[in-house]
Amino acid sequence: MTVPRLLRAALAGAAVIACLAALASCKVDKAALAKQVALQDVDLRSVPDGVYESAYTIAPPPGTMAANKHVRVRVTVAAGRYEKIELLEPSGLSSSKMSLALLAKVQESQRLSTDAVSGATITAVAVLKAIQEAVGSAPK
Repeated sequence: MTVPRLLRAALAGAAVIACLAALASCKVDKAALAKQVALQDVDLRSVPDGVYESAYTIAPPPGTMAANKHVRVRVTVAAGRYEKIELLEPSGLSSSKMSLALLAKVQESQRLSTDAVSGATITAVAVLKAIQEAVGSAPK
């Protein structure tokens, strides 16, 4: 390998390491993100029984990344409770540990103001917001 090629490779490697270090140091403030997207609990007692769908695309805060910014959910409400919540899109996310844990927390607590799963804050807030919009769009 010639010196210029070696130098370019070293600089490229240093740039990749710097980018990875910057990403690793990014912390997402869940409370601020939830406030930004106006995430709030919905009074399910005012939501008629039924199946509701919604999608939500989140805009990650500057300097952060999210693997899944767009999500789509189907929510079944019965007797003023989250009876079933399904993550429809992206398809690979529906069986992930993060999404299964998050949806279980929402169903168990019957609240959207549940703690996001560590390491997936942006995606978790997008899922919670999609749930809010699904039930929030129900006829009153």
